[in-house]
Amino acid sequence: MKKISGISVLVSALAVAGICGCASNSNDNQSTAQPSQTAQAQPPPPKPKKDKRPIEERLVVGMSMDDVKAACGNPKNVSMSSDNSAVWIYDNSQNAFIPYYSVTGHKIHHVTIFFGTDGKVKSWNATDTGMY
Repeated sequence: MKKISGISVLVSALAVAGICGCASNSNDNQSTAQPSQTAQAQPPPPKPKKDKRPIEERLVVGMSMDDVKAACGNPKNVSMSSDNSAVWIYDNSQNAFIPYYSVTGHKIHHVTIFFGTDGKVKSWNATDTGMY
């Protein structure tokens, strides 16, 4: 019985020492920092806000594939033709798995982007499908 109580006292003492040792002296580091070090440390620039416009409003004829990925993200489907033209498809079809999504009047938005043989946007088509 004495061994168990001795071990529990030792574990308790280590736990208390660990909790007390967690204090930070970050204020001490700031007061001893050189003025040149604090002047150089600047917060990172804020992230640009995400463009929430519909995909077709972000597209411009002549955009490159990289420009389209930067503006719209990765496409859901990509197909390439033998003449090196491409078709990319964007949609929000994952919403169809939300219960009652289509029944309540929401629509699935599809955007199909057609690229020419030069890899630039030639045209696009946008459609909405739903139950009603």
